[in-house]
Amino acid sequence: MNEDIIERIILKTVDIPSLPPIAMKVMSLIEDDYASLRALEDIISRDQGFATRLLRIANSPFYGLDRKIDSISQAILIIGFETLKSLVVATSLRDLHRKFGVFEQRLWEHSLGVALCSSLLAMITNFATPEEALVCGLVHDVGKTVINNTMPEIYVQVYERVSKEKRPVIEIEDEVIGFNHTIIGNLIAKKWKLPEKLEMVITYHHTFPYPDYEDQAFADICTIVRVADQICLSLGIGLKEPLEINVDYEYLNLKEEALNEITGLFKIKFEKQKEFLLS
Repeated sequence: MNEDIIERIILKTVDIPSLPPIAMKVMSLIEDDYASLRALEDIISRDQGFATRLLRIANSPFYGLDRKIDSISQAILIIGFETLKSLVVATSLRDLHRKFGVFEQRLWEHSLGVALCSSLLAMITNFATPEEALVCGLVHDVGKTVINNTMPEIYVQVYERVSKEKRPVIEIEDEVIGFNHTIIGNLIAKKWKLPEKLEMVITYHHTFPYPDYEDQAFADICTIVRVADQICLSLGIGLKEPLEINVDYEYLNLKEEALNEITGLFKIKFEKQKEFLLS
């Protein structure tokens, strides 16, 4: 089916949300070479929810600091502008949930698990920076949130079939809905004008081989998130129970023994760090 036709069908079915105003302002300021740190701090301080999350993340074990970060400006300097830009998107994604019950908690927990696992894989392989991988993992399933907001009863049934049939969610989405979360995610990435690297991860984290890109870093970060997603599914993170799934660790130049060690380390890190982003 023609891509334009698919897009028209989707837009009649699914409400693609706009990026929240606070996020649009922050993104605009980050892109402005003449914007000051003070201006960025002022905008973020107006949104208590986002400011609180930003400080929580800056103080999380992920950054390993031995002092408490208690100001927005300090947090921005610790996290960095590029990570902040993507973090704005991730926080906006968290706020997209129109309700937050058990099912939504599972969706968010899976995204968080993929984020933390991606950062660990990036640190071990040096295929990307841990901060970049963290945020790419956090937003990779943005399409699921939007589908769930639009058709929550149907989407719960999709996941019930995932548990019952032990098949990937993307296959069952295509069968039940007629499209899947990566297609929705691509539309969101374009509407939100996300960085190209984020758009690729959102669109292609279930696809291999990827489209041809001159910059190998695009394929590397997508592979990191794809493998992290597979590890989380194999552990049942965000699911009722684990899925039997192949983990493509060899594409990260890893051996099976290394994968087992990484998986064990990730499980420990996940239990320690998830509270910082789940709340």
